[in-house]
Amino acid sequence: MKWPMTFFLVCSLLATQALAQTSQGKVIFADAVYYNGKVLTVDERFSITQAFAAREGKIMATGKDAEILNLAGPNTRRLDLKGKTVIPGLIDTHSHLFDYAAANWAKDVEALEPHLKEFRQSEIGVKSVDEAIAALKKTVAESQPGKFIHVQLQPPTIAEEFGRETYLKEMDEIAPKNPMVVQLRGTDRRANSLVYKIFLDYFGDLPEGIATDAQGKPIGHIGSGAMRTLFGEILVRKPQTLAAIYKKELQAWASLGVTTWSSSLPTAKVMSGFVLLDRAGEMPIRFAYGHRMGAAGFAQAPEFYKRLGDMAGHGTDYLWFNGVAGQSMDGSYPRPCTSLKVDAKIKSREQCRDWEGPEVQTLYAAVRAGHRITNTHVYGDGAVDYFLDVIEKGSKEVGITEEEIRAKRHVVDHCGMSPRPDQIERGKKLNVIWSCAPRYIEDAADISRDYGENYAHEWNTPIQNILKAGGKVVGEMDDRRVHRKEGGAFAHIKYAVTRKDGQGRTWGARQAVDKETALKMFTRWAAEYVLRENVLGSLEPGKWADFMIIDRDYLNIPDEELSKINVLMTVVGGKTAYTDPEFAKAERLEVVGLKLRPRR
Repeated sequence: MKWPMTFFLVCSLLATQALAQTSQGKVIFADAVYYNGKVLTVDERFSITQAFAAREGKIMATGKDAEILNLAGPNTRRLDLKGKTVIPGLIDTHSHLFDYAAANWAKDVEALEPHLKEFRQSEIGVKSVDEAIAALKKTVAESQPGKFIHVQLQPPTIAEEFGRETYLKEMDEIAPKNPMVVQLRGTDRRANSLVYKIFLDYFGDLPEGIATDAQGKPIGHIGSGAMRTLFGEILVRKPQTLAAIYKKELQAWASLGVTTWSSSLPTAKVMSGFVLLDRAGEMPIRFAYGHRMGAAGFAQAPEFYKRLGDMAGHGTDYLWFNGVAGQSMDGSYPRPCTSLKVDAKIKSREQCRDWEGPEVQTLYAAVRAGHRITNTHVYGDGAVDYFLDVIEKGSKEVGITEEEIRAKRHVVDHCGMSPRPDQIERGKKLNVIWSCAPRYIEDAADISRDYGENYAHEWNTPIQNILKAGGKVVGEMDDRRVHRKEGGAFAHIKYAVTRKDGQGRTWGARQAVDKETALKMFTRWAAEYVLRENVLGSLEPGKWADFMIIDRDYLNIPDEELSKINVLMTVVGGKTAYTDPEFAKAERLEVVGLKLRPRR
C-alpha cells in the first residue's frame, strides 16, 4: 500500500510537535528559530539541513523549515537566513588573548592605570646592528632613569643579527639605568639586569621563560612566559583593569566567529581578571585554560604541580580547566629544537631544553602527578621527542598504565616543524591530540633555506600524515595579528586547505585538507581538546547553541576565497555575541559587540 506524501508530512510535523512538550504535557516553544538557510551541523555524518531551533542556550532541534517552524511560539524569535550558511562556532585550541588584549587595548589600560604608558612597545627601524645599538642608546639618553623601555627592532634580519651579538653584558651597557626589553623576531627577546631585578623584588625568584647559565644567573634572554608574568602579574596593579581589556578582546574574537578558545593561563592576576568576568556573566566567549600559574615566579614549580589536584574539566560553562600547561619545550623559529644535523651556525641557535632543566622537570612532575598536559609550546621534532619521552617515562615511573595514558588525551601543540612519521605512530599509541597551527606554513621558506625543502614540505604542519595514520588533529591559530589578516579566523582555514603562504607559494601540497576536514579541525574535533565534546563542536540537539552566520557558501566557494568570508552574526549559548552592523540593519537586529577588522 502506498501512503500519500501528505501523510508523511503530517507525521513529521506531529513528531516535531512532540519535541515541544514536557513530560507533564505542557507545550514549550523554542526561544529562537533560524530557517531557510544552509546549516552545516558538523555532526558525525556532516549533515546539512535547512533550519534549527534553540532553547535555554542549547540546540533544541535541527531539520527542515516546516519541522523547525512548528517549534515557534508567540514569543519565539524567528530569523529568515535567506539561504545563508550557518556553521558551529570555531574553537581555537591555542592562542593568547590576554597578550593580544594588552597590545590591542593599550590606551584603555593606560587610561585605567596611567603608569603603564611607559611599558607600551615602540618600533625602531634600522639597517645594521651598529645602527640598532646607536638608536637604543639614543632612546635611553632621552628617557628618565628608571623608565621602562620596551622596543621592537625591525627588520627581523637585523634584529636576529643583533640578538646573536647581544646578551646581558651588552644590554647592561646599552641601558645601565633603565629596565629594557628588546623584541627581536617572534618570541625572541633580550633584557637587561634591571628587568630581572623587577622579578626578584616581586617574587624573590625568577619566573619561567628566563634563560640562565650553569650557576642560575640570567644570560639576557627573556621569553614570552616571563613577559606575560611581567605585565599581567607585576606591572598591572588591579585585576579589574585586566577584566576590562579582556572583555573587549573576547568581543573582538566573537566577531571572527570564535566562540571558544584555549590557552595556558600564566598568572594568578590574569586568572582573576577572567574570574571577574565569569562571575558577572560578562564572558563574551568561552575559555578553556591550561594551568601554568605554578611556574610564574616559583623556583619550586615541580613541587607545586605535585600538590595540585586533578581538576581536568572542572569549572563553569564559560571558564574551565582542561589540563596543566608545561613550560615551553624549545624556542620558536628561528630557534626551534630539531633532530637534524645541519650547518653548525644554524644548529648553534637551536634551543632544546635540558632534561634536568626546570622546563622539562616541571612538565615531568605534572605527568607523574597524573595531570593531563595541554597548551604547551612544542616547536620542532626534537622538542616533540622530549615531550613524548616525558609522557612515557613519567607515567611509567608512577605506575600509570598505557590505557590510563590514552585516557588522559595529552596534547602536543603547534605542529611547527613536526611531527615526523615515527612520532605520529608513537603519538597514536599514546592517544595524543596534535594541535596544529596551519599558519606555520608562513615559516616554510625560512625552514627550507635552513633545513631543506623536504623538511619544509613534509614535516611542517603535516596534517594529512597525521590523519592518514589514524591520529587526532585539531586546529589552532596562535596568531596575535589575526584581526589584521584578510579573512580573520578563516585565513587559518585557508592555510590548511590551500597550503599557500602570504607570497602565494605552496608548501606541502600533499598535506592539504578539504574544507570539510578543516572545519572539523576547528569545531567538532577541537571540542575534544577542550574536554567539552559532549556539548561543543557541532549543532546537535542538547549541545550548546554556539554558531555563526556567514555571508558565503562555505563548502562551495573557491578555496582561494575562504579569506573573503565575513561573519554576520555570532551566537554563544543562545545569546548574540556579535552582529555585523550592515546585517543588523537589514534584519532589524540589535548591533552587538565589536570588531577590529573592516568588512570586505
